[in-house]
Amino acid sequence: MHSRSFSDYGLLILKGIAMGVANKIPGVSGGIVAVVTGFYEELIFSFQRLNFKAVYLLLRGRFRTFWRYINGAFLMALLLGIILSYFTLSLFLDVALTIYPMRVWAIFFGLVLASAILLFRDFSKWHTNSVVFALAGLVVGLGLSVLSPSEQNPSLIYVFLCGVVSIVGMTLPGLSGSFLLILMGNYTFLLVDAVNSFGRWIISPFLNTELAPQDAEYALIFGVFLVGSLVGISGLSALIHRIQQKAKDELQAILIGFVFGSLFILWPTNRVTPLESSMSMESIFWTIIWGLIGLVIVFVLDYYERKK
Repeated sequence: MHSRSFSDYGLLILKGIAMGVANKIPGVSGGIVAVVTGFYEELIFSFQRLNFKAVYLLLRGRFRTFWRYINGAFLMALLLGIILSYFTLSLFLDVALTIYPMRVWAIFFGLVLASAILLFRDFSKWHTNSVVFALAGLVVGLGLSVLSPSEQNPSLIYVFLCGVVSIVGMTLPGLSGSFLLILMGNYTFLLVDAVNSFGRWIISPFLNTELAPQDAEYALIFGVFLVGSLVGISGLSALIHRIQQKAKDELQAILIGFVFGSLFILWPTNRVTPLESSMSMESIFWTIIWGLIGLVIVFVLDYYERKK
């Protein structure tokens, strides 16, 4: 890949921050940010280099060749930005989900609804085959909305699987990895609680503070989630790229049906306790307003993507 200056890497870190924010907010795809800011193709190229050959080079001690092979400087700058955004945004979401749960889920609903509308708008190849795939995606989405676990699942195997699946949003513009974590029941658990605990675990030696027993447990859980994400980057991204090349229309049709069918689970009153969901006129007003804000955010991103 082309050489970069120091300022280029600073800009790449900022792009990583934007991508990290997108990955953490349901309905916004990190892949969309990569497309809008002009590094999607390099991102996919670098992800596909995280393969068995890279592992072979690393185990043989050929570190310089390994670094060049995986486009390491690019990935490192991008990862730094993503990490910075994850640990700052998670603190904000922790507070917001506690104090204003309905407003947060309303904006999430708006984000995903806008993504579904744009997916439908941009798909023009409707025929019998694509309609069948869209209906199949709709059925799956509705099924997951009804059957999705209402409680978090802390099993390490399941957490690892969540990590693998969550990376989809980085490689497939239009589908949010965080949204998939909501459907799997582990969004708040992994991207808010576990991230915050992992952050406290990292900084505790420097601040000479004592960790709560739950923090150490959550830090381990987030570590397993990260490992799953790395496996997803190297394996799932390559698989999705092949599917896009061979069955792009069918994949897009399934995504459209799936996202529309899954909207039910994000409806604000379905994601909070009965006490919190008592609907006064004021709460209805603010729920609508924040839902509209979510719609606008995605439409603005789409506008800049189309200008690009």
